[in-house]
Amino acid sequence: MILASNSQRRQEILKDAGFNFKVITSNIEEISDKKNITERILDIAEKKLEQIAKNNINEFVLAADTVVELDGKILGKPKNREEAFRFLKSLSGKVHRVITAYVFKNISKNILIREVVVSEVKFFDLDDDTINWYLDTDEPFDKAGAYGIQGYGRILVEKINGDYYSIMGFPISNFLENLRKIGYKISLIDKI
Repeated sequence: MILASNSQRRQEILKDAGFNFKVITSNIEEISDKKNITERILDIAEKKLEQIAKNNINEFVLAADTVVELDGKILGKPKNREEAFRFLKSLSGKVHRVITAYVFKNISKNILIREVVVSEVKFFDLDDDTINWYLDTDEPFDKAGAYGIQGYGRILVEKINGDYYSIMGFPISNFLENLRKIGYKISLIDKI
């Protein structure tokens, strides 16, 4: 299998589940003309996948994209400390959505899975000291929404409604269920 993603979290989730894969990243510009946020994220994941799949028609290729959305606005990876502070301040005390889209394809076997998983996360009310402490960990700067639920960022989270691993970057349970539906045995996932 080829993972069309440089995300350390996706790689970790897939390795921990027993998948063998190689990483080939796409160099597409992550933009889409889709109006609906979930369709936009799925479109970006598909573009990542297609760039790799067209040259690897006999391989399974997996691509994904994750965003944090608050009140219709996407919070990507912060450009600097000030933007990270603004993101976290805006998330403070509120519920936001984490949207992960993934596409799994093998051209020669005519297999295609397209999926969007939406989870909700509620943050505690965060004071400036807590936000600055978290920023000092350097954890938020390569993560959508400026936090990672699997690290120090877990202390910012009051509750979640949805898939923890999707919030982390890849909905492994959903993916495994979709593989089962198309006839793949979980005991053989290292062969995909």
